[in-house]
Amino acid sequence: ATTTTTNSPSVISLKAPASSQTSSSSAAATLRSLYPRAARAFLQRDVSLTHSLLSSAFSLIHPPASSSDALASQRRKWDILRITFETTLYASPPSHDPETLPPSLRANLMLTPEPLLTTLHSRSLHLFTPSDTQQKATSAFLPGQILVTLVLASLKLDCPEVGRGMIEDWLAKHGQETDASDPSAYAKVLELYCLHVLPRLQDWEYAEDFLTYERELSPDARQ
Repeated sequence: ATTTTTNSPSVISLKAPASSQTSSSSAAATLRSLYPRAARAFLQRDVSLTHSLLSSAFSLIHPPASSSDALASQRRKWDILRITFETTLYASPPSHDPETLPPSLRANLMLTPEPLLTTLHSRSLHLFTPSDTQQKATSAFLPGQILVTLVLASLKLDCPEVGRGMIEDWLAKHGQETDASDPSAYAKVLELYCLHVLPRLQDWEYAEDFLTYERELSPDARQ
């Protein structure tokens, strides 16, 4: 059962001066210092502290101004942790009164799995779509690592069809923007798609056909 520490503040006070938070380098340093604490709190199932540290981190993390910025790696790390934390809490809610949870986490528990996953996916699309684009939030900018985390969440919550939709939307926009930070992202996504998502949907034939006509992977990878 998940345990909760209730005496943590809703947002951990950041040590960096307010004026320095406008600097990307200062924000990145603050985020790097917070992350080990947040990861440890998550592993220790300290829900309140994990949520507090995530709230503190995302007070510094916003959509990038352009397709590349100084907080790119931190944005990915923290979003992966947030998705994993919220999915784990949903799949294994605390045994005590859920009313002691922060409001946003209580709201998640009120959702059925499909709307929860849709909400998490939409939130990530908005987080990674640059603010200087003239288009709505799109998976064209979604890093493969984030997509993999979201799809694994869909499998954890027994919603492979939702995961399939996420992947196929991402594949339809693949190549519109380049995820240069992770050139292996495409292969990772296809591995998850063909070996886990489609088989869960009993769609073996489509998986085989997809790999037959796919041309970006190396022949060895397709095998």
